[in-house]
Amino acid sequence: MTVRTITAVVERLADDVRRTLGLAPQEPLDRSFTGLGGSSMEAAQLTVRLRRARGLALGAHELLNAADVQRLLDELVVRPRAEPAEHPVDAAPTGRAPLTWQQRVVWYRSVLDPGSSRHVFHALFHFARAPRPSALRGELRRLLRRHPVLRTRIVFHDGDPWQVVPPADITDAEVDLTVVNLPGEAASPEELVRLSGADRPFDLATGPLLRWVLVRLPGGGAVLVHTEHHLIHDGTSFAALLDSLADGGTEPDPRYFAYASTQSPADPAEVRKAAARAARVTGPVLGADTPEAVHHGTFLRLPVPTALLRAVRDASRRTSVSLFTALFTAFSQALTRYEGVNAVVLGTAVENRPPGHEDTVGAFASIVPVVVERRPGELPEATLRRTNGALREAMDHSAVPLPDIVQAVGGTAGRGAGAVVRAAFSVHQRTDREVRLGGAHARVQLGVFNGAARFPVDVVAFTSGTGDDTRVELLMEARDGAVDRDDLWALWTHTLDWLRTWVQLLPTMRSPSVPTLVERVRARATADPNAVALDDGTHQVTYGRLAALGESGRHIVSRPGEVVGLLGPASPDFFACAYAVLHAGGTYLPLEAGQPAARLASVADQARCGAIVRLPGVPGPLAEALDRPDGPPWRLLDWAELSAGRPPGAARTMAGHGLEGAAPACVLFTSGSTGDPEGVLVPRPALDRLADWAVRELRLGPATVVGRLADTALDASAFEVWSALYAGARVRFAPAEVRPDPQELAAWLAEAGVEYAFVPTPIAELLARVPKPAGSRLSRISTGGDRLHALPDDVPFEVLNLYGSAETTVVATADWIEPGGSALPPIGRPLPYGYVRVVTASGAPATPGEPGELWVGGDGVAAGYTGAPRRTAAAFVADPHTEDGALVHRTGDIVRVDSGGRLHYSGRRDRQSELDGVRFDPGEVEATALRQPGVVQAVALISASTTGPRPHLFLILATDADPDRAARAVRADLPARLDHLTIHHLDALPRTAGGKVDHRLLTDLAERGRPHTTAPAGPPRASAPRPLNGAGSTDLNLLLPMIAPLPRNERLSLVHQLIGSVLSDKETR
Repeated sequence: MTVRTITAVVERLADDVRRTLGLAPQEPLDRSFTGLGGSSMEAAQLTVRLRRARGLALGAHELLNAADVQRLLDELVVRPRAEPAEHPVDAAPTGRAPLTWQQRVVWYRSVLDPGSSRHVFHALFHFARAPRPSALRGELRRLLRRHPVLRTRIVFHDGDPWQVVPPADITDAEVDLTVVNLPGEAASPEELVRLSGADRPFDLATGPLLRWVLVRLPGGGAVLVHTEHHLIHDGTSFAALLDSLADGGTEPDPRYFAYASTQSPADPAEVRKAAARAARVTGPVLGADTPEAVHHGTFLRLPVPTALLRAVRDASRRTSVSLFTALFTAFSQALTRYEGVNAVVLGTAVENRPPGHEDTVGAFASIVPVVVERRPGELPEATLRRTNGALREAMDHSAVPLPDIVQAVGGTAGRGAGAVVRAAFSVHQRTDREVRLGGAHARVQLGVFNGAARFPVDVVAFTSGTGDDTRVELLMEARDGAVDRDDLWALWTHTLDWLRTWVQLLPTMRSPSVPTLVERVRARATADPNAVALDDGTHQVTYGRLAALGESGRHIVSRPGEVVGLLGPASPDFFACAYAVLHAGGTYLPLEAGQPAARLASVADQARCGAIVRLPGVPGPLAEALDRPDGPPWRLLDWAELSAGRPPGAARTMAGHGLEGAAPACVLFTSGSTGDPEGVLVPRPALDRLADWAVRELRLGPATVVGRLADTALDASAFEVWSALYAGARVRFAPAEVRPDPQELAAWLAEAGVEYAFVPTPIAELLARVPKPAGSRLSRISTGGDRLHALPDDVPFEVLNLYGSAETTVVATADWIEPGGSALPPIGRPLPYGYVRVVTASGAPATPGEPGELWVGGDGVAAGYTGAPRRTAAAFVADPHTEDGALVHRTGDIVRVDSGGRLHYSGRRDRQSELDGVRFDPGEVEATALRQPGVVQAVALISASTTGPRPHLFLILATDADPDRAARAVRADLPARLDHLTIHHLDALPRTAGGKVDHRLLTDLAERGRPHTTAPAGPPRASAPRPLNGAGSTDLNLLLPMIAPLPRNERLSLVHQLIGSVLSDKETR
């Protein structure tokens, strides 16, 4: 060739490389292939193309090891051209070939779990118009003839498994094509595979190991489900199959049998070297032993946010590492961080294709163990270099079978406490391509989950596109019994955290800033210092006094962000002290004085308190009894002295309101109704935005009188008080004795001149049925904390239904409720500074109307849980469906979106139950009950029993209602499958301290108690008394007449305490 010709050929080769890696035209190639962003998968694909199109003898291993790609291309053009590989005609003269060591691993797992569909691979071919089955049958017959390995059968000879080399003739039984007609569209690829029956196990003794199922859909479309057994499959092999569909060839290719017949045992010295490397890391990762046979699993399918991915690709090229290396490093650091270990053996898949087999159909890929380490404080670039070196070292021993390494170490591959590899991370290049099949065009889809995780955690990064169009989707699979969904979410979050830290791409606030609470209070104090801010009927604090007390915060907070516990009941002093802490840049923690000292100390220690302020009404001994379990004691301060201008001896001189934006506003502990209580770090900007929204939505102003009902430890307390002070309104504190009784509460609200109040849902439902007292100014309420049921037509005030939690800074969605009707009211739409997303179990967006888990995002999301990094990583996750992976809170609540964009609450994810295969919706049962005359309140739930889950319904009836008639009316409207519903009649629903219905107590009662109605009602009978029966029922029956003369609120409170004492086998004193 002339110099000009050589130059032209080299440039064409360079263009091939650039197109494969998505590089810009004319970009220099004077670096390694991985330094240009290439992976081993891309190297294998590129070498196949160069061999076919250019006739160049280049192996993937050589391309990966070249330090300078341009220099390698210059050398290639003067090499002899590669001759087309001849297929060996007699690869296995005896008619059979041994299993390759890759196949033996799969075969062994298949023997352990013979009925499982975990050892198969699925791909979907989507057709706009269904092809003719006869045409597909012809294509399948051609594929089976072209690639005899697809017809492999396993036989035994002298106790060893062998694969039979099939004859050239193909029987009709081997052409495994079935046609299925589905009545409706499938919701997901996994569901489609299941409904079509494509996931049924293969019979390894008869073959073939490839099947097609044509699923015809309404409307004329179709999906072909392509299923291969892993004995004959890997990613490159499937790509070769797609190429076979395009080229139309028919010449049999027995090369895989030749490879199997010539495969030699691994060098013992290489095995010992690889085992010694893996043995440096000891101890199990991610949970306990995994059962040998697991038929189901958990998975997430999450796209890496596009803006983050672009930044990662750019950073990878700057640091000369591949995208795979960057993703592998991020996941390895996430795994070690989450488990709290410094090193782990992480498996990764490699091609392992010898020269001449770049496009051979069959199983070549294998898992190699990679030792990765975490070094706290190390710069990301240094971690990448170390991990890249560890990957290269592992690749040098990729021909050593993993079972040999495992045996040498003495562990098991992914199973048991002695496991060598318990997690794997690999990359798969997914080509978005269309093929012509059966005379029609089809779009190919990969990444269908089938529970095939080989390790407790198995992550595959599916990459597609090139350049700026590159997309990456992580398929994170887990085995049941080893890792749960929360673990996967935590690993996802930590992986993206590491990538964000490396590329310095952090999510930012999305909504405009608003004035701070401190600024609003100071402005109100300046405008009218004598205006009353806080008022409990006997003690008042004006805005002028509140602003002055804010200055005392510098004597409380010793450093920015210090957590200060406030020990005392709800009072003007409590919130004045909280304001002082906020003013000084501290974080306040409500401590209920009624709790045991040990519980208070535990909460304060979990929140990392630096000081505790004793408020008026709290005995000194209680504050002094709060001993820190570990570490130095807290500073104990007295609010009476601080507010009187007598600072403690070691006075501090911290600056005041200049620090208010630098630390969380407060630590609010969750109620524990959905799990163990956790301390939530509520950001200051989020609390300011909530207050700003509430002022406008609830029409609050300086002339408004706001009622305050919630306990100080509850998130609703922060909402009602800070929103009112943000508006410059007057806060009236409701006496504790009137809050549980709707009649007395209505009277107090009228007497106090309250125009607006937050009322917990169970009380709000009763208050809505109380006639409005004369002179009452109450015109609107907000409510939340429980599922709201339909309200009567004549509600005497407007009702704003709120949904949220401490994790979402109290309120995430809201909706003004239309009175009347029988349907459950919606929980509304997101607040202006936030957004919501409804997702399926795998993390994909749910379709309109489809139930799914609610995610809450935006500027109202909390910073996480104090002292609980694992729990935080699972509950506060990176949203894969945003550009930058913004933080969202996984609420655990199941909702659906109606046609108007409003959310409807269905229940908790962890409380979803099925009865006889049908989902049980407590809300629907409650709504049915509330439509019946005389039913005032209703709560439905599922309890455990020896015969399985049982449905229960608790009813509160009007005083003149007949229990038997009400029960019959409810049953008449319920589906027949709920005939065995157990109905309980109560005088009142037990409530938690925060006013929520106490579902735990009701569940205990359902499991232990004896209901009033246990079966479908028969003929009418005389009304029976309605005490709570069951364990200790005799004691309760004796005590009820004794407490009857007490005032209603005291009677109800005592009854709830008695129920709790009976159920917990304790005596109430």
